Amino acid sequence: MKSINPELALPQLIPSSRCLTCDVCCRFPEKDSPLAPYFMADEIRQAIGRGIPKERFSNDQGGRIELIPHPNGEGYICPAFDPASNGCRIYNDRPLDCQLFPLALMWDSSGSTVLLGYDRKCPVIVETLFEAGPFEYSRSMAARLESDEMIKTLGAHPGLVGVYQEDVMILMSLPRLSEALSGRRSSPPVRPSPEMIGLTPLTDADRPLFESAMKWTRTELSSYSWPALMVWKDHFQYYWTMIERQFCLFAGYVDGLFMPFPPIGEKLTEPAVRQCFDRMDAINSSPALSRIENLDAEQVPFYEAMGLVVKPKEQEYLYHREALVHLAGDRYRAKRWACNRFVREHRENHVRLECYRSSDRDECLELFGRWKKQHAGPGTSFERPDEEQMILEDAATAHKRALEDFISLGLTGRVMRLGGKIVGYTFGYPLRPDIFCVLLEVADREITGLSAYLYREFCRELSGFSTIHAMDDSGLERLHAAKLSYHPSKILTSYIATRPG
Repeated sequence: MKSINPELALPQLIPSSRCLTCDVCCRFPEKDSPLAPYFMADEIRQAIGRGIPKERFSNDQGGRIELIPHPNGEGYICPAFDPASNGCRIYNDRPLDCQLFPLALMWDSSGSTVLLGYDRKCPVIVETLFEAGPFEYSRSMAARLESDEMIKTLGAHPGLVGVYQEDVMILMSLPRLSEALSGRRSSPPVRPSPEMIGLTPLTDADRPLFESAMKWTRTELSSYSWPALMVWKDHFQYYWTMIERQFCLFAGYVDGLFMPFPPIGEKLTEPAVRQCFDRMDAINSSPALSRIENLDAEQVPFYEAMGLVVKPKEQEYLYHREALVHLAGDRYRAKRWACNRFVREHRENHVRLECYRSSDRDECLELFGRWKKQHAGPGTSFERPDEEQMILEDAATAHKRALEDFISLGLTGRVMRLGGKIVGYTFGYPLRPDIFCVLLEVADREITGLSAYLYREFCRELSGFSTIHAMDDSGLERLHAAKLSYHPSKILTSYIATRPG
């Protein structure tokens, strides 16, 4: 019995015991799947010698094997797969393409660079993302794939490099292999793509991974949450990767990349932080743009000890829910007066707080437009009017996103109706089992006491939470004063870390 060519043989990462109980590999949804195993000429001859019909290979010099209908279910399988044993009939002679799995070789979305990544269809990879083994393995395999022998093999069979797949966790680019397969040596682009530096676009399918990573952090800052980030996805393209067993999230925008929060994992290391800055510097037009935002106070000493420049960013405000519901005592006199006046003046107008529905979208958007004009109307004075107006313009897309995607974002929404007309709305989400974040609120400013009443009644409904998180103040003095007027139980300061110079 022949065995795998020792010059091309690759060590196996996934234990065979797991493979034999898995229902992913060797199965395909369509007959012409681009992920069907690729066989080189020698591998084809060995497969035929092991009993695979030669008609399953359209080109005896190399190509993807022709799949066959699954005899016991839907879709198609590799002809070498045995559904009865859940194993491969030619395992000792399986092709290089199969040996690579769960690693994936693929072109980036532009078709210019070869990327190495982990195929997250493999359940073991998803389970072990925070472990050292897969990343040590990938580094050794990257060196192997960039060797002269492997480049020669892949150069003769470029079909081994597949098309771009969204469910592959990108690890790194392979420059030598890219040059060999492109048939030319060229200078790297001035500004490489995030994919080329090993970043994977974040999609809705990644939410379980994101929330699994968040279990490693104890911070109460709001940015460490899916809704708080994704409500801004019209402004940013998010990317992620694992560096030194740390989950690292990057936000891409017109000027380059930054990190909306620091690397997260069991134990943060200086090499992980340095690699994050190196990747941002590779994309950004100026190193000054490279930054890690939303460090909390506990994280500051670590980053300062690295010699990074750490400065305060914004403040976030937390409150005891019971205090916001009862508004008791002299310090809440103004809020209590506002709520009582609203109730007194509108008790005949059928005031109702209702669950937000998709059908409320257009009326809420119209209210937002009116509310935005009220902010800049006569008698309104801002210390920094241009900045405030810019923030309001940016907020328009975030509000629209919340109103349209509230279900997928996991938001709880309420609308306030007065005489059947929507005059206010608010949305939020659980940050922790005991903390609820009020993400946004809009109330018609021409109705006295409405904002205070809407806020109080929404908090009243959140009886399962002990703490209400009111997010940040965007650095605006007016908003800072408004949040202080509710007497927070805790004020959190977030920080930004940059490289010196």
